[in-house]
Amino acid sequence: MPFLMVNLDDPSDCRRALQQLRGRAQCGPGRMPAGLVPAPRHRPEGRVDQLPLGQKLRRISQRGVWRHLLQIARLDEQPRSLTEWDEAIGLPPNKMRSLKAIMAKLEHRFGLRFLVPAADAGVDAAGNPRYIMPPRVRTVILRIADQGEAL
Repeated sequence: MPFLMVNLDDPSDCRRALQQLRGRAQCGPGRMPAGLVPAPRHRPEGRVDQLPLGQKLRRISQRGVWRHLLQIARLDEQPRSLTEWDEAIGLPPNKMRSLKAIMAKLEHRFGLRFLVPAADAGVDAAGNPRYIMPPRVRTVILRIADQGEAL
């Protein structure tokens, strides 16, 4: 079964996807109408990884993971393992692993890091590495949250 990848932030990509879907319905499964070409996978003009940090985090602030990032940013800068983060922000056991996976997708897309291994913090009792939020990311997250509360 073919997949249609669409950049929902790009109106022209959405129009092209609708044309392809309408064309496929008329031409049958797996066939593309003449004159239509697959959309390019990466658009240099719409790359979010090239935006300034503040704009990246403002886009992320509209997602569900934002409240967890804000909780992490509001805590002290103590390095913690994923298990210790569960306790610190009040998540059920091992939920931080799922959250870290969701954050990894955003990190890859936006070209930034929310949690980085703490170089001199060692490991927890189970041998897991400890992480910290980079100071610059923490500062921008708190600034965006303060602006949102002021509005």
